Amino acid sequence: MENNAEYKFKSGFAVMAGLANAGKSTLLNQFAGVALSPVTHKPQTTRQNILAISEGDDYQIVFVDTPGFLHAEYKLQQIMLNSLNQAINEDADLVIFVYDPTAPMARHTPLIKKLKGLYCPLLLVVNKIDLIKEKDELDRIVKALSAELNFKEVFLVNAKKGEGVKPLERAVVNYIPYGPAYFPKGQLTDRWERFYIGEFIREQIFLQYGQEIPYSTYVEIEKFTEDLGDKNYISAVVHVERERQKPIIIGKGGSAIAKLRQAAQKRINEFLGQKYRLELHVAVTPNWRQNVKYLKRFGYIND
Repeated sequence: MENNAEYKFKSGFAVMAGLANAGKSTLLNQFAGVALSPVTHKPQTTRQNILAISEGDDYQIVFVDTPGFLHAEYKLQQIMLNSLNQAINEDADLVIFVYDPTAPMARHTPLIKKLKGLYCPLLLVVNKIDLIKEKDELDRIVKALSAELNFKEVFLVNAKKGEGVKPLERAVVNYIPYGPAYFPKGQLTDRWERFYIGEFIREQIFLQYGQEIPYSTYVEIEKFTEDLGDKNYISAVVHVERERQKPIIIGKGGSAIAKLRQAAQKRINEFLGQKYRLELHVAVTPNWRQNVKYLKRFGYIND
């Protein structure tokens, strides 16, 4: 933006990039001060870029949680990879490389190659430091990464406990440009409530089901009432790809879906600050992750 020197206010987009399960979503939730991005122990929980807005008297930072870097095997994963590429190459005023020290260095190599062409400032965040017992190991990791990429600063954090997050946030403010705010003051995110309701249900699917089930599901919000007081309710459809997956979601006598509904309803009520009755249904939508029609309908592809 031209003539930014006239502003005393700073604003910009800080994009987080890293492997799947590196802790980007946990870090985003620390910045937001509320659990916006789904967090589970399984990789690829985040499918779309999620924005959390952090602000002070003289700054507004838009933190972007991107899908974890992966090798795309089907169309949905290619879309996830494209959203990461766009965020890094087009949207970012600053990139935060969230490094997982528990993963082999070689797994990070393709992402490191992508980050070498950056024109914006790059910060290194080595997460999960509580899992690395030898300080020499952290020093070795930082030295090896610094030989590959030009970092403005390096941070060692434990995102789960919030350790090291505040100094990182102060550094982000330092490196983002001067300019007007992108969003109204007090706005927490760019997404509507419907999006987060679907994400919270999907988060519980990741937590409660094993194998391929979480990756084969999409949660579609059919109804979301806001003016019925104690009678407010949400109706959602859990889409699966195969007939054999439907009874797994439902469980014997409906036990599994009842547990899912209860846990998701609690999460949604906490987020929205009022009580909602959640209704869940299951539909078989064959091979939706490869189907352009459904990827458009579910919002992964924009016309």
